[in-house]
Amino acid sequence: MRLSTAQLNTVMLSSMQTSSSGVNRNFMQLSSAERMLKPSDDPLGAVQLMMLDREQSNISQFQKNISNLETQLGQTESQLDASNNAVLRAQELVISVNNASNSTMAGREAIATELESILDQLSDIANSKNPNGDYIFAGTKTDTQPIEKDPATGKYTYMGNSDQRMVQVAESTTIPANQTAESIFFSGGSDIFNSLDQAISALRDPAVTGDALTGKMNFAQSEIDSSMGSINKVWAEVGGQRNSLTRIDGSHEDNKLLNKKLIGDVKDLDYSEAILEMNTQMAALQATQMTYSKIQNLSLFKQM
Repeated sequence: MRLSTAQLNTVMLSSMQTSSSGVNRNFMQLSSAERMLKPSDDPLGAVQLMMLDREQSNISQFQKNISNLETQLGQTESQLDASNNAVLRAQELVISVNNASNSTMAGREAIATELESILDQLSDIANSKNPNGDYIFAGTKTDTQPIEKDPATGKYTYMGNSDQRMVQVAESTTIPANQTAESIFFSGGSDIFNSLDQAISALRDPAVTGDALTGKMNFAQSEIDSSMGSINKVWAEVGGQRNSLTRIDGSHEDNKLLNKKLIGDVKDLDYSEAILEMNTQMAALQATQMTYSKIQNLSLFKQM
């Protein structure tokens, strides 16, 4: 089969273009440090990268949720600690009423004044807010003050709800972001606010003495004990949730590192292999150029 000059030129130019494209591609790979310059270079690898990138994005969101949740639970735990200390002191004060030194009206008034301060402290804790101005113990009614005292009846009332805001921290794991004042201070039929308020009123009422006063204090002590149990129960739950967050976050870190390695295996360039391929492509290009140059100098007269 004979090749015309035009055909020969086309073949040689096509060969040089192929080699040149290969060299340029190698340069781009070395410059970007990536093996894949476009999805068509490795369709299967491109799909793997898409899935791994999506998983990395999900992990980042989970870790952001964990960080925010850790802050919220830390604030809750701090308030529960303060509540527990306040209730412990209230318990000591109520028990001390039965001591002879506190049986006088002056002694009773001193106890009533401190119990009143504790009641105000617990009310402030129950109505505490986060940095965004949301009530942290109102359930999902974050714009509603959870504990209010009715001016007409003088009774303390919970105004929030019992709902919890669930936060996703892993593919199939959610953790509550909040605890409610209802579960902490009004659990199991106990009512620390109105119980303390009644105890304060009894201490300040000269008509309440002897067995009547003892009965009032015993009832207050029972309510305090019940509230203390609720506080410690919720406190333990929050502590367990924080431990879970630490464990889950560690798992996310491990998965993120593994995914990063897998992404590198698919995407990163093997420099030794790339340089070898580029040298091969350059050698092929140079050989083609030399061959083409010699063929162009050939003619019928030079052959004769």
